[in-house]
Amino acid sequence: MERTFSTSRTDSWWVETLVSASVFVLAIIYSIVRALEGKFFQWGPYLSPLYPFPIETAWISPAMFTMWVPAGFRITCYFCRRVYYRSVFADPPACMVREPKRNYKGESAFPYILLNLHRYFLFFAILFVPIHWFHAIKSFIWEGSFGMGLGSILILADSVFLTLYVLSCHSFRHLSGGRIDNYSQNNARYKIWKFVSSLNKNHGFFFWVSLISVIVADLYIRLLSSGTINEIRIF
Repeated sequence: MERTFSTSRTDSWWVETLVSASVFVLAIIYSIVRALEGKFFQWGPYLSPLYPFPIETAWISPAMFTMWVPAGFRITCYFCRRVYYRSVFADPPACMVREPKRNYKGESAFPYILLNLHRYFLFFAILFVPIHWFHAIKSFIWEGSFGMGLGSILILADSVFLTLYVLSCHSFRHLSGGRIDNYSQNNARYKIWKFVSSLNKNHGFFFWVSLISVIVADLYIRLLSSGTINEIRIF
C-alpha cells in the first residue's frame, strides 16, 4: 500500500507547502482578531485598510460590516484555492505527491460549490479599490498640508498591491474581454484584455504581497494608535 505523501520527487517540495500554510493561517488569525478587536484602527491621517469605514458602534466592530468582502474575494480566488487545497487540506500537497485517501467529488459538492461565487465577490472588491485609494491619498494630508510618514508609504503600497491583485484576477480578465470572440471591432477592449492578461501572469505574487501588505499596514497603525511606538515622520 502506498504511503501518504509518497513521491519520486527529490526536491524539498514540502517547504513551499509549509510556508504557504503558515503565512495563510497566521494572516487569517490576525485578521479575525483585529476585526473583533474594534479599536486602534485610526491614528492621525491614517486609517487601517481592515477598517475602510470607521463607523463607531457600541455593539459591533466596524470591520465586521465590510470584512466579508475581502475575505470572500480571497477565499474564492482561484489562486487562493490552490494555496489552501495544497497547504491546509493536502489536496494534493504538491504536484506528483500522493495525497491522503479520500472520496474525490471535485467542486460539485457543498460547500465547494460556493467557491463559484468568486465572480460576484469581484464586483464588491472593485468598489473597494477607490475607497482604499481615497484613504491612501488622505494619509498624505497632515493638518491641511502635504506630509509623509512611514504609515503613508505602507497604506499607499497596500492600495497599489490590492489594485494589482484585483486587476490581475482571472474573473476580471474574463470580464475585460474574455467573452469577445472577435477583437477586430473591439480594439479598445483588446488592449485592456492584453494589459489585464499581462498582470494575470503574476496573480499569485500579487495575492501574497497584497495579503502581507494589509497586515503590515494595519499592524503599524495599531501600534501607533495604542501608543506602543511613535510615528516615523519623513517630512
